[in-house]
Amino acid sequence: MLNKKFSNFINHNHKYFNFLKYNSKNKILVEFNNWSSLHISSSYLLKCLQERHKSDIYAYSAQPLVSRPLLMSPIQKFKWFFGKIFSLKFFGIYKSIGVKNFIYPKLNKKINHESKNIYKRIIKKIKNNNDVENIKINNIEIGDLIYDSYLKYYSAETIDITDQKFLRYLEESISIFLFWKNYFNENNVKAVVLSHTVYLLGFLSRIAIKKKIKVYVCHPDYINCLNKKIPFARYEFINAKKNLRKIPNNILKIGLSHATKRIDYHIKGKKIDIWWTKKNPFDGRTKKRVLNKNKKFKYLIASHSFLDSPHAYGKNLFPDNYLWLDFIGKNTVNSDSEYYLKIHPYGNEFEKQFTNDVIKNFIKKYPHIKLLPTNIGHKQLIKEGIDCVLTVIGSIGFEYPLFGIPVINASTKNATINFDFNIHLKSIAKFKSLLLNPKKINVKIRKKEILEYYFMRHIYYPRNWLFDNIQKVEQIYGAYSLDIYNYWLNREFKEHRHLKILNNLKKFIDSNNYILDYKFMDRNILDDIKTMNKNL
Repeated sequence: MLNKKFSNFINHNHKYFNFLKYNSKNKILVEFNNWSSLHISSSYLLKCLQERHKSDIYAYSAQPLVSRPLLMSPIQKFKWFFGKIFSLKFFGIYKSIGVKNFIYPKLNKKINHESKNIYKRIIKKIKNNNDVENIKINNIEIGDLIYDSYLKYYSAETIDITDQKFLRYLEESISIFLFWKNYFNENNVKAVVLSHTVYLLGFLSRIAIKKKIKVYVCHPDYINCLNKKIPFARYEFINAKKNLRKIPNNILKIGLSHATKRIDYHIKGKKIDIWWTKKNPFDGRTKKRVLNKNKKFKYLIASHSFLDSPHAYGKNLFPDNYLWLDFIGKNTVNSDSEYYLKIHPYGNEFEKQFTNDVIKNFIKKYPHIKLLPTNIGHKQLIKEGIDCVLTVIGSIGFEYPLFGIPVINASTKNATINFDFNIHLKSIAKFKSLLLNPKKINVKIRKKEILEYYFMRHIYYPRNWLFDNIQKVEQIYGAYSLDIYNYWLNREFKEHRHLKILNNLKKFIDSNNYILDYKFMDRNILDDIKTMNKNL
């Protein structure tokens, strides 16, 4: 018997959406996953796309070599077959949001032969890790996707290009890419809807963009329509300064005032600005002082997750976060400055343990770097006298400048790139210079710029085009919880808004805008800011 949480949502979709079977050659592809909140948001986008393109909808599995092996086991084949036939669990969900059939990548002799030949050509050119992230096939960049997927799949902090495990993964990844390349060549795909542009999940988006097919990243808190210039999700920051100039003064004034309040709550540890964690990074302290009490220049190394897609926004100075960290350790052994490392606090329990193990070995390798207690908060570090922060693309980039402390980003693909309150490095040589010569660190920090950044990043673009407060919902239930279905049906869904949401999305699709913003909504930013102020 089907779980009521599934059946209630399925029945709801049948009642309020009229998905059609066009028996057309036109196809819309949507990623098949177990992400409950995405199923709700996708139902609306898919309905609009189907009407526009008169297409049938197909759900595809993007999980091979991301969360499962390339080839299905007999048990997986059994589950896939009977799931489709009898509309079990998520198969039933997807059929209720218009899906006609399901696609699982299948390899054949032709693909295997071609992948071996391409692999042989590519492997001859790989001399270092940078060569991996630069891999292209048919002038489509896929190296960064393979790089990040390998780290995630094998839980590796970096890539050993001589490791047989990596070489096998590379060849298999090429096979999957060829499957999808052939699929797009042989089918009339009109649009692609996916959850992420990272890992091998991004193969379809890269191919589609190359063929000028619309690609949508659809979440309950944002929708992006990708293009050649902006092939990544959540990349609106790249035009932050340009868009800032277009905002009416009255809205900007109110927005910056609200940003001031939000930031104040954040740095005082009173409000969690990063909704997916329960711990505020500014909160927490130790009984004893953790920084040496001397006049030496003190760097804080804000480490990152080693597994969570270092190429999320493109290439950085280093191919992965471990190589960045190792470079710091290797080049500061004889430095007169002091280096303190704060471990990345987020992730599931496995990722936390993995990170701890990597850092433990790193500190053994470079004992001149001091590992800070996990319960230390930024307030204490600032009070004790941190002089500079090292990061790649971390949110710490706006936090420490509030206190006049410079932040050095080993990246030009970070959310603060449009603003001058961070140092954005373009070369490893320059990075090394600033690591060893604190007097060369020079940045003019203007608080107004920080507020402008925060406003554009966290306030200006709507995060609740569908739910009243999706951040709160996912914080309570988790994004993958089946309880979100019931929450939507019982607490959020309103018939009078149903048609409005569909109309808003139709306008967005017609516009070719990168992001769904207030122009396509029946609400405005000033009302949302009032609501946010009440919730502080």
